[in-house]
Amino acid sequence: MKFYGVCPASCGEFVQGVLDNEEYLSSYAINLFSVATLEEGKEVIHTGPKKSRRAMELVFEKFNIPVDESKKISLNINSQIPIGKGMASSTADIGATIKATLSMLGKTLTGEEISKLAVKIEATDSLLLNRHSIFNPLTADIKKYMGGIDNAKVVILEPDDILDTKSIRMTPNYRMYKMQNKEIIRESFSLLDEGLAKNDLSLVGKACTYSSLANENIHKKPFLKEIIEISNKFGCCGVNIAHSGTVIGILMDKEMDDKRVIQYLREIEISKYYKKIYTSDIIDGKVREEVEWNILKTQK
Repeated sequence: MKFYGVCPASCGEFVQGVLDNEEYLSSYAINLFSVATLEEGKEVIHTGPKKSRRAMELVFEKFNIPVDESKKISLNINSQIPIGKGMASSTADIGATIKATLSMLGKTLTGEEISKLAVKIEATDSLLLNRHSIFNPLTADIKKYMGGIDNAKVVILEPDDILDTKSIRMTPNYRMYKMQNKEIIRESFSLLDEGLAKNDLSLVGKACTYSSLANENIHKKPFLKEIIEISNKFGCCGVNIAHSGTVIGILMDKEMDDKRVIQYLREIEISKYYKKIYTSDIIDGKVREEVEWNILKTQK
């Protein structure tokens, strides 16, 4: 018998930085997914990615089930999510595996508990939760839950370049640069909170744009200012980035004409660097059952 877990990607973060002397972020989910499949009784056992295998073991440990029993389980990951771009590919693999393991064991955990397991493996994103939050990626502590956003999508600019999150955190003076940005980050989180409370994508976009520009002293994004100008030119809501990745997102209402924006971007120099430009819907976070994933696919 097969058991499935599904977890969405993110397109970077709305806001990320230091708040009250600790690092926090607020990521958001899009309709690209990682699917974990577990199966017992296979002649050949697929171990799957190392981090995902560890995620399975952590679920066994959580419920005091001998970890040796997990060695009989075959694990496969099928992911639509680009790797090394700041789109939470690793978090999604881990989250999907935890969900599949819970299904196999007939157990349940909250999004908060799943996040606490995931952070034992690596720094994680807030998309394992079913609500937007101000979230500590190093501890999975939640500073605040926030409102939601309806009818939003994002034009994603994805370069060939990749970036490892750990390498960003090891950048010389990383903490110092983060602290230099703390006032603008505080304002950005405040604007984000207000925008999500009011379901106002223009306020959310403003918060994202502030945080994106602040992050330039840590990891500079090619053409960021030009992309912000294009967002303004077409009446979009703002620009967000993967703060420790390479993608950039242009936020817009679902009713807006993303094809016109994409066509313009593809005709200018920016497209020589951001070779993939496409649109994704912004969706609710959380790990999912296969059935929920199939419903989302039909809505694309």
